[in-house]
Amino acid sequence: MKFRLGFLGAWALLVIGVILAAAVAGAEWQNWRDVERLRKLSTIDRMISERLGSRRDVLKEAQDERGARVERLRNAVHEADMKLDDSQDPNQTIVVSTAENRLYVRRAGKTIFKAVCSTGKGTSLVQGGKTMVFETPTGKFRVVSKEENPVWVPPDWHYVEEARKKKKAVIRLNPGDAIDARTGDPVSARATGGVWGSADSKGGSGRVLKIRNNSVVEVSADGTERELPPGKMIETGNAIVVPPTGAPQRKFDKVLGKYRLNIGSGYGIHGTLATDQLGRSVSHGCVRLGDADMERIFSMAQVGDQVLIY
Repeated sequence: MKFRLGFLGAWALLVIGVILAAAVAGAEWQNWRDVERLRKLSTIDRMISERLGSRRDVLKEAQDERGARVERLRNAVHEADMKLDDSQDPNQTIVVSTAENRLYVRRAGKTIFKAVCSTGKGTSLVQGGKTMVFETPTGKFRVVSKEENPVWVPPDWHYVEEARKKKKAVIRLNPGDAIDARTGDPVSARATGGVWGSADSKGGSGRVLKIRNNSVVEVSADGTERELPPGKMIETGNAIVVPPTGAPQRKFDKVLGKYRLNIGSGYGIHGTLATDQLGRSVSHGCVRLGDADMERIFSMAQVGDQVLIY
């Protein structure tokens, strides 16, 4: 009996030992898996850091800038709310919230009209060492003029921005210049009956773009001239052509809708073709409205009305 109990006890101890050893082995295996997982995560973090390189700092700066812009907008909203609450001015005031992308018309302390709008997108463009920030200016302004069927004359930065989007160069076409209509290469006049040709341009088309009476014309090899249509982007080869200021090709019709309220310094409240973007910060600084809303506010607004933008 004693031998049997001793034998059974030994087996029991053996089984317990095996169980404990398996538990220890399992714990060690789990620890090893955790260590491997941490090692892999560390490797992934290192690879991400190496790939991002300097972009990580750029992303951090952009995030910090967004945070600062949000804080500025919050402060502006608070300040504007205080001004509106304290104002007892019976005259009409147009209020634009860049944070909400909303426009309001207030009279005698009451809101009598509101609409969804688009305001400045807040991006920047560096051109010729100068940085332009496309934000809607904040502060107090006045309606300085009302304009029907406004024509948009794009600044130089518009052509630069479009060229960068399409990864193209920018060519400024000035009086006395001539470029090949297909390649964009500069050409010169040939003494063959006064005909302009593109012999100086490799692979030239025989058609030349030049300025005639402050308008862009296309001159064929036989001397026939054709004036280019107004309000159309001119692209030639791997470049976008910038017409001189005042040229018909520099004037874009219907882009600003049927009405515009000018508030000075080139900024205004006007219609837009991009109605699907209303409610978003997408403009280059002006305030955009849908056609119906713009027509309504145009009929309500008077020259001299205060415009409060925050």
